[in-house]
Amino acid sequence: DRTRGWLSPSLGILPTMLLLLLLQVLASCLWLGHSEVVPSFESCPQFFFQGTPPNDVLNPNNPAWICQHYNSEYHFATLYNRDLRIPVYSAYIYEPGPGPRPHISMIEPQVSVLSYRTSPSSH
Repeated sequence: DRTRGWLSPSLGILPTMLLLLLLQVLASCLWLGHSEVVPSFESCPQFFFQGTPPNDVLNPNNPAWICQHYNSEYHFATLYNRDLRIPVYSAYIYEPGPGPRPHISMIEPQVSVLSYRTSPSSH
């Protein structure tokens, strides 16, 4: 049958696709970083000056307070605007690394202008 022979190669791909999907699901289960949507930043006050987050003037109409942790330790807090689906701010404790900063600049090509200016006088 001509139709059966034509369809059989695509059916052979199905087990491979299912295996890849299973591997992706397992890999996401092994991810150690998690975040908790909490009623306030009481779970992670250490990221704010004197344990006090900014006042409510920055709170959006539909906020989500998120305490993000990795290996059972909080690393930063984020106030998220659910309506606009954007973070309003994130708070963390800055810990500088041991070495000097590299002298090269990393520029995201999708957001940079075509001609990168090196000084303000090169308008």
